[in-house]
Amino acid sequence: MSTAELRAERDRLRRQLDQAPRDRSRELARATAHREHAEEALAAYQQPADRQPTGMLRWLRRDQSDGVPGGLAVAGQQANRAHDRERELRQHQHVRDGWLEANAHLGSQYRQVVRILAWQRRATGLAIEQERPGYVLEALGPAPASTRGRRAWRQAAAEIEWYRHTYQVTDPDRALGPTPHDPGQRADRQRTRTAIDRVQAKQRAADHTRDIQPTSERTSQPRPQQRGGRPGPERAAD
Repeated sequence: MSTAELRAERDRLRRQLDQAPRDRSRELARATAHREHAEEALAAYQQPADRQPTGMLRWLRRDQSDGVPGGLAVAGQQANRAHDRERELRQHQHVRDGWLEANAHLGSQYRQVVRILAWQRRATGLAIEQERPGYVLEALGPAPASTRGRRAWRQAAAEIEWYRHTYQVTDPDRALGPTPHDPGQRADRQRTRTAIDRVQAKQRAADHTRDIQPTSERTSQPRPQQRGGRPGPERAAD
């Protein structure tokens, strides 16, 4: 499959994976904790009078003994709502688990396509780094010496090459050629332009660091009169 076909397949698989029910495991954990607290509060109201609870339950028991109207009914309603909420979220997670099990092949296919695209991007970036076409150097400049900077440079170079190959751009000087009219091509052009701008911004930051570093080093050096220390009594007497 070509790079364009692989990208289309990746996007298709991504759209299918996005149809999976949302993961609500954190909400379920909070609902379970809330249900347990509601059950404890309800148990405090239902506890026999000869048994004295401790902590928060003792405080609830004290409220009951003080004659709080409807205290037991309110605690029961809260416990029921907590049970319903937990059951609702648990059913949602069961539906999600079933969907993931039935569509397990989508995840493996998506990961495989992403790996192939990453390999193609690395291979294309390495090839362009060796060939150094003029339109890439005009857009990105020379490849940086740092490992991270060189990796970003290769990725941007691969994006340029993919765009030119996909849309038959033959301009020898401008990496992306003229601005297209097609909305889809404009979106791809903007994505490639963003990768180029990211590399250029990193290079400007690196150049700025190199420009100010000698000044910083000079200011950190001790002055000549400071290197010898303060004059001692004998030198002062001379």
